Amino acid sequence: MIGNAIAWGETGYSILEEGELNRDTWALDVHHYLIARPNGDPVPGRYTLEEAKAKIEALERE
Repeated sequence: MIGNAIAWGETGYSILEEGELNRDTWALDVHHYLIARPNGDPVPGRYTLEEAKAKIEALERE
């Protein structure tokens, strides 16, 4: 299940939470994060939050 999206960087990338709904708390248990390009296409891979931020920053420097 996809949770919240976090805007990151200067060019429109998004970090998306992915995990499972906890039936006891009704909260999303985040397992990892995904990255979406500014046009909505996914960047391959699964990341920790810090890895996703660093990956976006590296992509923007290219």
